[in-house]
Formats: sequence, C-alpha cells, structure tokens
Amino acid sequence: MGFFDKAKNFLGGHGVKVEITRVERQVPSEARMPMTDTVVKGTARIATEKDCTVLAHKFEFVAKYKKDDIEQELVLATDKHDSSTDIIGGDIKWPYELAGGKSVEDPFMVMMDDNIPTQIRNLGLGNPVELIQSGQVKFYLRCVADVKGSPFDPKGEALLTIVT
Repeated sequence: MGFFDKAKNFLGGHGVKVEITRVERQVPSEARMPMTDTVVKGTARIATEKDCTVLAHKFEFVAKYKKDDIEQELVLATDKHDSSTDIIGGDIKWPYELAGGKSVEDPFMVMMDDNIPTQIRNLGLGNPVELIQSGQVKFYLRCVADVKGSPFDPKGEALLTIVT
C-alpha cells in the first residue's frame, strides 16, 4: 500500500457508510414521534467497501436550533453499543470485523431523562409547541460508527418529525 493509500485509509477512506433505516418501525422520512415520548427506537445499517474493524456504535437524539443567531445543537440522549454494553445473545459481538461489501444492522433504543417540551424549556428558548411547529427547533437521530484506525468516524442522520 502506497503513502497516499495509507493516508486515504487513515482519513476515512475505509468506505464505511452509516444509515438510519427504521425509526419507531417507520422509514425515517415518514417517522413521527409525539413530543411527550421519552424513548426513541430504531435500527441503523453500517456497510463498508473495505474490510474494517468497528469498535462501537453511538446513537444520539439531537436538537438543532439557533440561539443568538448561532446554529447550535444539544444531544438530548445517547445509547452506545460496544464491548462494555454487549448484550448476551445479541447478534453483534464487540469489536467486530466487517468485510468489504457487507453490512450489519443494529437496533437501538435512546432514552431521555425528560420529554422534549421540558428539555426545550430548560434551554430557555420559549414555547416548545410554537418552536417545534415553526421548525425553529429540529430533532435528529444520529448514529456514529467508531472505526478502528480512522480519526473521522462515519455518521448517518435522520430528521425526525415531532408531533405536538
């Protein structure tokens, strides 16, 4: 492997792609969630073009908003799958080898401490219902795959429609 191939591989040339495939048993583009729910479930697919080792998957429920004309985001809840959270009888054993051209599906469940309106109020942004309905606050699910040897871990995001 030449210098440029090594550099490309180090900088994320592993060809790993992350996609959120299901949210609350729905395709992400149609997924809807009541603003009073505190749990979001779904599935992500991790696929690769080249052989690699995946150390962990991190799932986040994120609010994106503007405050003082600055784009900001707040991670409202996290679920991490790795060797310390290995589930007995689960399909994935951490870390795992992912062969080129293959993919793996990983179900997740992200649990928030408080519901969405409470978290928006805690940010001091205003009326949660108005902010959600106007689109001033948007909510995303994000999955990040921790790929061994790569400083830039691949991620996938899905916009989630919140029902007021």
